Amino acid sequence: MLYYSLNRQSAPADFRTAAVAGQAPDGGLYFPESIPRFPAGFVESLASLSPADIAYTTLQPYVGDTMPEAVLREICAAAVDFPFPLVPVTEQISALELFHGPTLAFKDVGARFMSRCLGYFSRHETRPVTVLVATSGDTGGAVASGFLGVPGVEVVILYFGQGKPSARTATHGLGPERNRPGGARQFR
Repeated sequence: MLYYSLNRQSAPADFRTAAVAGQAPDGGLYFPESIPRFPAGFVESLASLSPADIAYTTLQPYVGDTMPEAVLREICAAAVDFPFPLVPVTEQISALELFHGPTLAFKDVGARFMSRCLGYFSRHETRPVTVLVATSGDTGGAVASGFLGVPGVEVVILYFGQGKPSARTATHGLGPERNRPGGARQFR
């Protein structure tokens, strides 16, 4: 699968290039060239599949051949290793609760997946990949937690909004002490 820039001024990129760069050279966001269909019978078999198998089947077409199957399966399993209960709202409607992860934010899934992908892609690099996060809420905490202990990746979290973040949000976003070897810094 290739990804194109929404500004349409850059060459298409594979998943590895798009994930590591984060943004196309022309400043546009990367978008998949197509949205793949699920394999026949996949939706009907969801109840019998593990979350890791669902994640792998869903994400594999987007990742393509940029990493071996075994690595992608391991990354998917690590990204979704907490409960995702399907809770009935009515007899015909249910809600998938995505807030049971380490930081209680739905962003835990994406942050954990992307951290492990970037860790894999940067394993032979001489410089770490830097992830810049701008947030006014729980994104910083999910990213700090998701990237915790991933070699080859550094994270910078910027808080925006009215004034400064609440004490809870700031502490949550900074993550565990071992996530900040140089200590937390507040810039005004």
